[in-house]
Amino acid sequence: MKKKWAQVLLGTALALATGMSVASKLPDTIRLVVGYPAGGTADAVARVYAEQLREKLGVNVVVDNRAGAGGQVAAQGFLRSPTDGSVLLVANNHMMTTLPLTVKTVSYDPMKDFAPVAVIAKFEHIFVVGKTTPANTLQEYVELVRKEPEKYGHYGIPAPGSAPQFMGYSIAKKNDIQMSPVPYKGGAPLINDLLGDHIPAGVDAVGMITEHVAAGSVRVLGITGEARLPILKDVPTFVEMGYGDLKASGWMGIFAPLGMEPEMVKQFQDAFNEVAKLPRIESAIVPIGFRPESGDAQELSRIVQDDLDTWGPIIKESGYLQQ
Repeated sequence: MKKKWAQVLLGTALALATGMSVASKLPDTIRLVVGYPAGGTADAVARVYAEQLREKLGVNVVVDNRAGAGGQVAAQGFLRSPTDGSVLLVANNHMMTTLPLTVKTVSYDPMKDFAPVAVIAKFEHIFVVGKTTPANTLQEYVELVRKEPEKYGHYGIPAPGSAPQFMGYSIAKKNDIQMSPVPYKGGAPLINDLLGDHIPAGVDAVGMITEHVAAGSVRVLGITGEARLPILKDVPTFVEMGYGDLKASGWMGIFAPLGMEPEMVKQFQDAFNEVAKLPRIESAIVPIGFRPESGDAQELSRIVQDDLDTWGPIIKESGYLQQ
């Protein structure tokens, strides 16, 4: 772990060990900066947390959408934020791990430019095929690609350079086949093309597809994570199928500006972890493919580092790098 981040975590630990009060005076309004447009799933998760935090903290909590470049605009702008508790960043794995590994112009380091606060949600990615693609298992799909690569050897992804792109790359490499990613501007147009039989397969977040699975319009052949999902209990994980490098779940977490007092970081950490356990959070985000999570600053830093360690070698081997 880089020095600055380690100092933030150590300061919080010392505050607890010495019995120091972690109650800090918060500003009247707290902005949760989200790097994606209003109406999307990341925005929806942030808004339900904001609603519950207002009651928990007794201050106004608002969502501030700073969309652009897959979250890069929000993350880079956040580096100039005040440290008085008035601004927090709602970030995900794409902003904090995939972008820094794939985009040459990213000017922030996820392991030293932000203070981790708490994990708030996780989600899974799935490999899915349309109803006219004659494969009921991932291995059957692999064999289709092997026999007819022009017809089946391309898969949709929600954005170029996203984790779904490198999931497809890893599957292709393991099976010595050629698979080409087809980037879309988000999950919605990808799913529309999948439903319309314009593309044989895709990789996306599970929340984008569950209603179509229930309707029999698509079939899910594999899912990330270390255990099967109750809503897709018949779908094996990639780990079960021998793809050990595809177990990492997607996630959302809260980050503070560097320099925020450890006592205030701890106060926010506790508030988010307590709110995550409320039934209102679960009922709001589970239907869109997320699950609430409680995790402290150390856990969030571990997740970020694990993602960098997982995707770094795969991305490097692929040779992918955006300007």
